Amino acid sequence: MHRAHRLGASSFFGVMLAAVVAVGCSSPSVTTSPSSARPSAGGSSVPDSSSTASPTAAGQAEAQVGDTLDLVGTGDGERMAVTVTRVVDPAGADVFSPDQGNRFVAVQFRLRNTGTAVYADSPSNGAQVVDTLGQAFNATIADTNAGPGFPGSVRLTPGSTALGFVTFEVPKASAIAHVHFTLNSGFAADTGQWTVQRVQKGAPTAGTAPAPQPTASTAPVPPSTAEGTSPRQVVENYYAAINAHDYRTAWGLGGRNLDSSLQSFTAGFAGTANDAVTVTGVEGETVSVVLDATQTDGSHRVFSGTYTVRDGTIVSADIH
Repeated sequence: MHRAHRLGASSFFGVMLAAVVAVGCSSPSVTTSPSSARPSAGGSSVPDSSSTASPTAAGQAEAQVGDTLDLVGTGDGERMAVTVTRVVDPAGADVFSPDQGNRFVAVQFRLRNTGTAVYADSPSNGAQVVDTLGQAFNATIADTNAGPGFPGSVRLTPGSTALGFVTFEVPKASAIAHVHFTLNSGFAADTGQWTVQRVQKGAPTAGTAPAPQPTASTAPVPPSTAEGTSPRQVVENYYAAINAHDYRTAWGLGGRNLDSSLQSFTAGFAGTANDAVTVTGVEGETVSVVLDATQTDGSHRVFSGTYTVRDGTIVSADIH
């Protein structure tokens, strides 16, 4: 099944007219500072609503996946608290598949009407992803199996909330750097920007707690895994070892291919209390996962991506 994302002619004309009026009285702006009112780690059961924003060079908070931005629409009383709750990259195909050389990226948005007016829109029209080269990609009409998408149009009364995925088709070589969202199908002057952090090492972690010390470097590295173990099982064993603080076993299961040294690999988990990994798909040597990393301060950070497993060992990772 797929859904239509575009507005009808009359609705589109109305949005265009409102946008023309808005442009005449305000300048375009980009919002990156998370709302101070977003849920705390202890006050929400949604893991990705409590991730921590990183300071920018100017000392301002830069919104990341899990943060909420307050955006203003073109009409009187149109205000929305918008959260990027998850980025699934790559996302599995539903009915349609991406063109050769491309992949699907699915972004889950939560919209909460904080204004005084009823808000009606097609959220996918105002969403974009931007890669590290500055190339912007609009939403595609295709659905993925990452989760339920928005219907063709959403109508939100003040105080109400909508949650859904928007799917993008991007080149496989593109590394996603930012997610953008603009109200009124992209015509409002206020655009929200979230930074998508790319994790280059073995696992996504954060924190300042002292790093657990590995055993002596002269100890033998255990075999990666028993011959014939599936790629899925290798990834699950890898995280089981990490959660048991058995970093040497995790190193042997593939951590040695993801970091420069065992000590650096171990230090990467200093701020993490537990990693809950969910395998969302397996295609040959590629294992797609969603990772909920509980931090030592009780907050959560949610990541997704893929591990490549070959001959019983993780040989590479692409985790965001």
